[in-house]
Amino acid sequence: MEPDGTIVQCSKGAYYETVWLPFVSFKSIRLGTRRFQKCPVHQRWELARMVTEDEWSEEIVAEAAAHRDSNII
Repeated sequence: MEPDGTIVQCSKGAYYETVWLPFVSFKSIRLGTRRFQKCPVHQRWELARMVTEDEWSEEIVAEAAAHRDSNII
């Protein structure tokens, strides 16, 4: 199962899908390889990091698909 967006993990450990384009961010603050953005799971602003494909498991992909961020980048 392939995700529709990029899978990210918030600082509290939740996984969700978001749009993650290099050098572009309208709803987050870029901090190197991480971003400060609103987590759709916890409904609060948290640091998020991109989850690489080698970290994916069926559980991670399913959790991320259940919690999609808004389509605004």
